[in-house]
Amino acid sequence: MSTDSLPARPGEPPLLPDQFDDALRARLAALDAASDTHADDQRPDNTTRAYRSDWKTWEAFCAQLQIPPTAATRGTLRAFVDYLWNREKRAYATIDRKLAGVVVTLRRPPYRVLVDPDDTEAARQLLKDYAKKAAEAEEPERGRGKAPALRLVDLQLIVSKCDTDIFGLRDQAMLLLGFSIAARRAELAGLRLRNIRPDDNGLLVHVAVSKTDPRTVPVPYGRHPATCPVRAWQAWANAADITDPDRHAFRRIHHTGSVQPQGLTPQRAGDIITAAGLRAGCANLFTGHSVRSGMATEARRKGKDRKAIAAITGHKPGSKVLDGYMQIVDQWDENDNALIGIGL
Repeated sequence: MSTDSLPARPGEPPLLPDQFDDALRARLAALDAASDTHADDQRPDNTTRAYRSDWKTWEAFCAQLQIPPTAATRGTLRAFVDYLWNREKRAYATIDRKLAGVVVTLRRPPYRVLVDPDDTEAARQLLKDYAKKAAEAEEPERGRGKAPALRLVDLQLIVSKCDTDIFGLRDQAMLLLGFSIAARRAELAGLRLRNIRPDDNGLLVHVAVSKTDPRTVPVPYGRHPATCPVRAWQAWANAADITDPDRHAFRRIHHTGSVQPQGLTPQRAGDIITAAGLRAGCANLFTGHSVRSGMATEARRKGKDRKAIAAITGHKPGSKVLDGYMQIVDQWDENDNALIGIGL
């Protein structure tokens, strides 16, 4: 038996990669494959679906150019941006995400193609230039744009318009708890009963399904019973008879009113929030992300520290997204608006 793959003796230098024998290389390749499979299993379903869609778009584009999909160069990536912007009329955020999806997919098996970061940056710079020219030409903004923040006054109105039946109880609980934990729609749909633990002061909600790191949010009792997230959750859980800790916290409901064992998809969770806003007659078209931006915006309006807000939203220090929420409020603050108090 070859001893080349055995650990080095004390005092001997470790083997370098070009000294590995075939048996060790095979073991390392098997470990790589197993780790890839495990990482894929951990990736959120919506991310996997998005990457799959991005790759299909890239394959169709490459077929038109009669090039293999592994030919990701500065020229082909720029051409891809041009194709999506000028022919497909896609939104800026969509094109940026598709670029990322293509690069990530190429990096993984079976392709294992590492795209030069400078080539990717060149394509992104072209996209920025297109967007800048479109703005200068006063072209209509593409895509849905940012989700409008669900302000507290709107939340109060929407909750008050919810029915008192099982559908209304679920919608109230989703809106109020989603607002309180600054939930993305996938985070709301991913909650299990075991993630929501009662506490003397309210609830401890562990957001395990997240784009970023998991977080635990302490949700206190509300001052007003009608908008209290804790009471709303308890009312829904009791009415739906949710007892299995491994089942979803928010479920599908049959049109007859019977609660189903299946959980909601992220898309359906967002649709429920949108529909609730429409029923209440709100001027803004709220989406699944509106409860998240709404919580951050309202907390800032009340003078809450950005670190305290980030602890609930899960944003990293210096997050540009969180900065965007802060700017909504801070633009009218006398300490952040240089025009206020100067004598105009």
